[in-house]
Amino acid sequence: MTARYALYFSPRAAAAWQDFGNRALVGDARRYGFHATLRAPFRLKPGARVEDLIRDLDSWSAAQRAFVMPVLRVATLDDFVALLPEQPDPRLDAIAAACVQRFERFRAPLNAAELARRRRAPLSARQEELLQRWGYPHVLDQFRFHLSLTGALDGASVPAFEPPQEPMVFDAVSLFWEPAPGAPFRLLHRASFRSGGRLIYVVGPSGAGKDSLLGWVRRQLGGDAPVAFARRTITRPDDAGGEDHLPATPESFEAALARGEFAMDWEANGLRYGIGQEIRVWLAQGLTVVVSGSREYLPEARRRFPDLELVQIVARPEVLRERLVRRGREAANSIERRLTRRPLDADRPAAEFVNEGELDVAGRQLLSYLTS
Repeated sequence: MTARYALYFSPRAAAAWQDFGNRALVGDARRYGFHATLRAPFRLKPGARVEDLIRDLDSWSAAQRAFVMPVLRVATLDDFVALLPEQPDPRLDAIAAACVQRFERFRAPLNAAELARRRRAPLSARQEELLQRWGYPHVLDQFRFHLSLTGALDGASVPAFEPPQEPMVFDAVSLFWEPAPGAPFRLLHRASFRSGGRLIYVVGPSGAGKDSLLGWVRRQLGGDAPVAFARRTITRPDDAGGEDHLPATPESFEAALARGEFAMDWEANGLRYGIGQEIRVWLAQGLTVVVSGSREYLPEARRRFPDLELVQIVARPEVLRERLVRRGREAANSIERRLTRRPLDADRPAAEFVNEGELDVAGRQLLSYLTS
């Protein structure tokens, strides 16, 4: 077999870091893509199947937690330019070691040409030992995490790079594929890590007082609690009433979606809703993140964030009807259609709170749940 596979860290396609990498890569680095090598390219040994490799990778990744990486700086490493952490991070070393050792059983032994290529630069005795044992000299105690920006410079001047200022989140290990020698490496599969924090996905029918309840809880917490509330982008004017949101036109919403700015997005009642990618950073920082979600979007939200905790805010139909009539935004027949909607049955919620009386009654229960 001539195809090769590699385990890389590569930022999400929608992230600002990936956009930077796509623009910044120079020379041979473009063939490999914007990545940090965790397990160098290898051929599958006879009898090994890529399906089994993916299954094993998913199983291992599901037990790992996402985290925010140290600040990255542009530096020259040997004869190329790369992004390096400003300070060592044992988590990066541990992940790279696991990728080398756990998935060794899938690797075919190096042939003579591969050995010669990896000995092209002088190796220390330790690096030669690692090459013989693991198929690559720069692993384990010889590993140094970096994201290459160029190939060998060969005396050329160092290009100017302006990396994004936002944190980089390590939230997955990706399997890349080189179908033939010299072909560009392609992303074959992304094995996501678990969130570092808690994602609380709050839903409730119109009139249940979900937004009022979340607003009450937010005021009680203040700014020092390790809880972050996602602010939704909605295609309605800023002065339309209701929750504090980021207004957008349909055109600007679509443009933001195309730029990959949303971690979640859905359409409901003629409006479009978006939750920004910043929630991934908050989760990786270990925060409890609260999202005001949509019941219909729940299956997709759970696919993107398997660890989310579903929380329902409920009230009896007669209470919902009274509140919707008092709100005065809809005709009577529209209100009745809302009240007869099929209840949520795709998932059993992690918690359910009845909001029928004073706001602080259900509010204190939700506050206790978020801070438990």
